[in-house]
Amino acid sequence: MILHCIKIGRRITIPIIVVFALLPGAGQVCAGSPQPEENSTEPILSNVAVNGYIKNESAFQLHPPEKFSKIQNLLELELAGDLMDWGEFHLLTWVLYDAVYDIYSEDFPQDTINEYGSNFTADKPMDQIFREVYVDIFFESMDVRLGKQQVVWGEATGLRITDVVNPRDFREFILDDFNDSRIPLWMAKLSYYVGDYTFTGLWIPFFEPDRPALPGSTWEWTFNRIDPPDGVTVVVHDADKPDTTLGNAEYGARISGLVSGWNMTLSYLYAWDDMPARHLHFDPPNSQLIVDQRFHRLPVYGFTFANAFGPFVPRGEFSYYTGKMYNTANPMAADGLVKRDFIYYMIGTDYSLSTLLFNFQFIQKVILDYEDEIYEDQVYNNFSFWWQGKFLNETLKPELLLIYGANEGGWLIRPKFAYDLTDKITVTAGFDILSGPAWSFFGQFDANDRIYVEIKYSF
Repeated sequence: MILHCIKIGRRITIPIIVVFALLPGAGQVCAGSPQPEENSTEPILSNVAVNGYIKNESAFQLHPPEKFSKIQNLLELELAGDLMDWGEFHLLTWVLYDAVYDIYSEDFPQDTINEYGSNFTADKPMDQIFREVYVDIFFESMDVRLGKQQVVWGEATGLRITDVVNPRDFREFILDDFNDSRIPLWMAKLSYYVGDYTFTGLWIPFFEPDRPALPGSTWEWTFNRIDPPDGVTVVVHDADKPDTTLGNAEYGARISGLVSGWNMTLSYLYAWDDMPARHLHFDPPNSQLIVDQRFHRLPVYGFTFANAFGPFVPRGEFSYYTGKMYNTANPMAADGLVKRDFIYYMIGTDYSLSTLLFNFQFIQKVILDYEDEIYEDQVYNNFSFWWQGKFLNETLKPELLLIYGANEGGWLIRPKFAYDLTDKITVTAGFDILSGPAWSFFGQFDANDRIYVEIKYSF
């Protein structure tokens, strides 16, 4: 459930400027390591490995109009190799084509067809084709990773609590695997190892926000739309990203390691809110509600823990967000917004029984210094259950994920079966079922229930 890019451990604040101070000596990072002779012909890149997969995932919508909602073909190629004796190079590329946007082209706006039909026709094709491009530089007790990458901080299943370094692409709501829905970022990551602890620092110079599903697409969010009075039109202005300056960069620090048998982490991310706040202005002469979308800083403090007690693995994840902008009906609030802190946390456990693995979670969000006019509940509760079995020498893997939004009674139900036909070919079939009131997070997609089949060939 947790992907650690280099090592599992702990992290703390380290000035990122150290990265640049050390780079000139990258060729001498390991004391006593053999140095190439002056006329050496040692290649810069060696021990190159190429792997990846080809995958087709087709989904059929179960409610009118019954039709295919996805016929996606994806080729992923991953190239990795040694950089002389001091580092490694990593490249991950995607080639994606979804035939749905050609078959049902009359059902979608052209912008949506271009963006989701193929990453070659997307707004920034090279950015989507080259998903990860980074270099690892190894020192005696420190690693540096420079380039476009994912950083995973978190313990929760199905929802993100402290795993907020990378923004997300919501073209398929929250149904995509986290590794696929995360948007890789250009950054410098420094990891310093001391015993059982890892200290990590991040510097992210370029801000990238979340990517909500485009208007007119299958998974466009509708539950938080502005519903104006009769005779009033809504004019929404796109948000401008913060300028790329040193002061607008994002910074992160994390400590991870073992404390009395517990895997624990402490983290801090000085970040921007990946979703823009909606500043509201009413224009009486034109009967227009003007929505100016702006990004605001949203620093996050995080803490996670996990331990194993026989078949039980209790785990938890806590985050404290400072300065979230909430829309409110309070007439005294400037631009219809108030700034509030909130707590978001998860308490849960894994439980293993023979070839079965279970996960139970309670997830809660609490807005502090609450006022009744805020357009969100003060306390929001989610419950989740995940189960996976392994049968027939671990070739058959049934799985079930349930997430229940207790406030409005919405459900996400995801049963699936994966079967390994060979060491390289896996067939998966499943359902995505969403239900609840139309104004709820899950219920907005009540008509989007689907059955899907996935065929994946790895090499």
